[in-house]
Amino acid sequence: MGRVDEFVPTVSPEEMLKDPWASRAILREALDWLSPNAEGLDEDGQRLLARQVGVKSGLYAAEYPIEYGGWSIPELVAVELREEAAATGLWYSRYLLSNFHGPSRLLMQATPEQRERWLRPLVEGRWTRCLAMTEESGGSDLGAMRTTATWTGDGWELNGRKFLIGNAADAEVAIVLAHAVGGRASGPSFFIFRTTAPGWRVLRRLPGMDPKYKAYEVEIDGVRLPESAVIGGSGQVGAGIGKVSEGMAYGRLAMAARAVGLARYALGVARRHASERVIGGGRLSDNQYIREFLVRSDVAVEASRCLVRRAAAALDEGAVAVREAAMAKLFATESACQVADDAMQTLGGRGWLAEYRLEQVYRELRAFRIADGASELLKETIFHLPPVTPLRTE
Repeated sequence: MGRVDEFVPTVSPEEMLKDPWASRAILREALDWLSPNAEGLDEDGQRLLARQVGVKSGLYAAEYPIEYGGWSIPELVAVELREEAAATGLWYSRYLLSNFHGPSRLLMQATPEQRERWLRPLVEGRWTRCLAMTEESGGSDLGAMRTTATWTGDGWELNGRKFLIGNAADAEVAIVLAHAVGGRASGPSFFIFRTTAPGWRVLRRLPGMDPKYKAYEVEIDGVRLPESAVIGGSGQVGAGIGKVSEGMAYGRLAMAARAVGLARYALGVARRHASERVIGGGRLSDNQYIREFLVRSDVAVEASRCLVRRAAAALDEGAVAVREAAMAKLFATESACQVADDAMQTLGGRGWLAEYRLEQVYRELRAFRIADGASELLKETIFHLPPVTPLRTE
């Protein structure tokens, strides 16, 4: 077991200012140190150590602006880092980089004062946050939201319940979507506050398919907030749905990139096993049906990577890239689940065993098809947003 002060990278984070791709060498050093030193720690210890290594190496939230503690690396670089981290098969590798515990793109639309107060400590890894949007009755249908924020004359009072909220029990900061009423404007709005606020209560953990993912039900009972708690300022009351659309592309793309890496890991396990396993005097890879598993998985990984990088390039060029990110997440997560399933089938009984990590990879991937927009919702998004550049027919 290691302590983060024992991690001494030879490539400094400042190198990323000269060349963002220097982050690949930093990632390799971080992963090489983290893997043996996280052994023996419990799950919470592994999460914390990975985040600490990410912060010390400069990788954590490196895609955020320099002025708020990041290193301003392009999204094209960030997705490659996520893929490479996931390709190790180490479940805690996600915490080296920003994730659903870390800074939120919603805060890039905040006021300068809010970015300094809330975004900087999240980027620097001093705080973690949770994002409370979904509710048990409405699921991903934000139009069915029942949580309200009522204007009291000198501030807001929030009331409601949120469901399937990741990191809610450990977060220092909560970002809550609520329907604002009674003020100069109304409608879905984002509020930010410390989780020590009276009235914020975590009711219960919601155990699920992946025991490493901590989701909770939260009650918001009379949380009193100042006018300055509205993300973006009072002029952004009622603009919550638009903020979701603009910021969600980054989260979906991050998930898609990790899916590519996890699929790569699963395919690598299957390839090694198929080439080494001898049955009936021949290698397992001599069987045509095994080759079918491997080839279609290989094609799926490459196609997913192309979609992810296309969406990342669009974001780097300043596009909103909602459609591109939706396509990348839809294809990458759906196909990665198939890759992991084929890998498990290739290994037979061994594929079910924890030592190969395929069962953990599959559990994580299966959640990706639901989180940050279920596949069915992504299909609707893609259908209703035609390509920006029409296909040539001549």
